Amino acid sequence: MDKKRLKIALHETGHAVMALMCRQSVHTLSLREMASPNGTDNYKAFVKLESPDSQKLTGEKAIQRIMISLAGYASEILFYEVANIGGDDLTVAANTTEGLLQVEEFRTWVAGLPVPEPGALDIVTNPLVRAYIHHKMGECIQALGRVKPAIQFVAEELIRKEELSGAEVSAMLGSWQQSSL
Repeated sequence: MDKKRLKIALHETGHAVMALMCRQSVHTLSLREMASPNGTDNYKAFVKLESPDSQKLTGEKAIQRIMISLAGYASEILFYEVANIGGDDLTVAANTTEGLLQVEEFRTWVAGLPVPEPGALDIVTNPLVRAYIHHKMGECIQALGRVKPAIQFVAEELIRKEELSGAEVSAMLGSWQQSSL
């Protein structure tokens, strides 16, 4: 099995699994290349989520967006102990965190978090944003760690088929959960 392709599949599967954990429907999980909607480098693979109802972005939805954005990196860390952090996923998490920091109670709470040691998150210049992303990354790793075998299963199926519908991903996770009870 191509190790680079597996790493990409595990990354994207991490996003999809976290989305489902956050009760966000997945439309497509794909290893096909697509243009970045942000005008950055093309994506080597992608997860397309179902468009949420035209609800206002609440604090809870913002936190879920951050978790989903970070889940690809968290999945890489679970399987490889390191991740190539950066790009649009980190930008979404950082920008969403910046928005949450406009709420004084949230900002005060985040100010109590330890700022991580120098490392991969140094590209995030705001220390409060860096601290929160570091904190949420730990939560992502813990949540995905509980379903690590399922992530592996879905990623291998993704490599085999190159693209999975959200229904297929949900069904595979559901069957894995049933068999692990």
